[in-house]
Amino acid sequence: MPPPWGAASSGGAEVDQAHGLIDDVQVFDTALTAEHAAALAGVPVDSTRPLLAVDATRPGPVVSPELGGIFFEDINHSGEGGLYAELVNNRSFMAAATPLHWFTVGRATFAVDTGQPLNQALTQSLRVTATAAGDGVANEGFWGIPVRPSTTYRASLHVKSPAITGKLTVSIVGTDGTVHATATTEALTSSWRKHELTLRTGPGAPTTLNARLVITAPGPGTLWLSQVSLFPPTYKGRRNGLRVDLMEKLAALQPRFLRFPGGNYLEGNVIADRFDWKKTIGPVEQRPGHRNSAWGYWSTDGLGLPEYLQMTEDLGCTPLLCVYAGYSLQGAHVTGDALKPFVQDALDQIEYITGPATSTWGARRAADGHPAPYPLTHVEIGNEDWFDKSGSYEERYAAFHDAIKARYPALKLIATTPVASRPYDLIDEHSYQSPSAFQAGSHKYDGRDRRSPKVFVGEWAAQEGRPTPNLDAALGDASWVAGLIRNSDQVLMESYAPLFSHVNDNTWATNLIAYSGLTSYNSPSYYAQQMLRTRRGTVVLPTAVRALPGLNVVTTHDPANHRIYLAVVNTGGTARKTAVSLQGVARTAPTGTVTVLAAADKKATNTLADPEAVVPHTRSVSGITPAFTATFAPYSVTVLEVRTA
Repeated sequence: MPPPWGAASSGGAEVDQAHGLIDDVQVFDTALTAEHAAALAGVPVDSTRPLLAVDATRPGPVVSPELGGIFFEDINHSGEGGLYAELVNNRSFMAAATPLHWFTVGRATFAVDTGQPLNQALTQSLRVTATAAGDGVANEGFWGIPVRPSTTYRASLHVKSPAITGKLTVSIVGTDGTVHATATTEALTSSWRKHELTLRTGPGAPTTLNARLVITAPGPGTLWLSQVSLFPPTYKGRRNGLRVDLMEKLAALQPRFLRFPGGNYLEGNVIADRFDWKKTIGPVEQRPGHRNSAWGYWSTDGLGLPEYLQMTEDLGCTPLLCVYAGYSLQGAHVTGDALKPFVQDALDQIEYITGPATSTWGARRAADGHPAPYPLTHVEIGNEDWFDKSGSYEERYAAFHDAIKARYPALKLIATTPVASRPYDLIDEHSYQSPSAFQAGSHKYDGRDRRSPKVFVGEWAAQEGRPTPNLDAALGDASWVAGLIRNSDQVLMESYAPLFSHVNDNTWATNLIAYSGLTSYNSPSYYAQQMLRTRRGTVVLPTAVRALPGLNVVTTHDPANHRIYLAVVNTGGTARKTAVSLQGVARTAPTGTVTVLAAADKKATNTLADPEAVVPHTRSVSGITPAFTATFAPYSVTVLEVRTA
């Protein structure tokens, strides 16, 4: 959608006045009117006239440097089939007693076999009996194996066969039978052996999801398969790595931290289904995986603790670790002596992350490929423990608090619900509301008792739009973030949730980014948050809004770079023209930069088919002085950057 400021985007698109986003009023009126002059001088003026007054003489709180993180949870196939780049679904055959997502090829037969384990972790393999050359098995991937031209894939598989001594053929094959890429293993042996192959598509290959990974035998006989893997190119070329386009989208948000490994995913429905971090480290073929009972599918734990930590390093942010604290979603909880092993697990996990390579768990991290410690500063004890109706969190938090503080006194601890017996550095508050509630809730923290504990808003989102928020939700989200920035002396950290949704598994309706196996797109809310994160200063400036219903505003100042950022959310369907007064600013550069996210219809949204229906547009504006007039388009998020003298 063209920018409502009346100029083309940087891409050169022309203004579309037919959509009613602009009219014949000027964006900036440079004449210093009597009203403006009076406002600058502090003289009372007509209280019925719209005015947006920024007071640069009384700087407010410093914007928290940790405000604006990301929260990852394997929900909606966010990890398996999503961010984690593995393309084979049920690669270890551990998901069930039947070979889910696998099919026979030719006249082959197959079955999951518990009698031929690869190792103590992967206790189920796939027994395949071929009756002729070309018989075998195929994997459907996560709603198809993505194919692109001139692309190199890394494949690996563990195989044994006492009867077949030839080589297996491994191919990416279209559902129409077209072979897009193929390679062969080494000769099979009677004991387990890992085979690694490279498959490359040609320049004429299609871009499609209509493909499968096919493994065929050279002749009749029985063989066993385990840990069958196929990876496309990954972000920064990491082995066992992450999907390029999704990581690029996260990097563009410039996150300050990554909260992981999830909320409900951390706890599981039952204790056995929790995120058991010690089973997620080491070689992937030695990770048993676990049932993601909170969200209804199997996790291979290929995306484990080492991968989360590498992700923080690749994104240039710090880890925010959530530790399992003895409570699972169906109500099971652990107290007393039975809690001690879980407390020790948390201590060991912190040592894995922060300990020197000479320590027990630091050495395990080094063996996993990262000798240097990671810069952990925050640990969250549990998740949403207000759901624990037993009241055991008081005891559970105290046990974790005492053990962690005794060994790691500098770590900041986050409680998930208030406790009385021990202090906490932040309280994690979650908020999922309607767009209108968030638009109205921009001022929730304005009146907060400043003596209260500091806040981490660890999960929040306006709930409208599926699988991603529409513009109405983005206006709510932007209003909410404006309020958090304005109160960042109290709200030190925040992260939207959920982060991702596969379009074929949209269990949780509203998510920031959506994708298929081939492509992905950002929601309007993504862009609104990106604007407010990447275009803001370091100090909040008091801002008065008069006679401007539907506007939520936050102004920040970057003194070091002489910038003022005025962020305005117009939640209404009417353009708002107002005088803008920069009180205490003697001079400004005559030109500035304005970025606008807007559409004519607040229900407008982005999709796989139309990923740029609602995107921000940036342009230069001229005629800026310490007093000017601006028009804020209907249903818009605007950030104006003013250079001060």
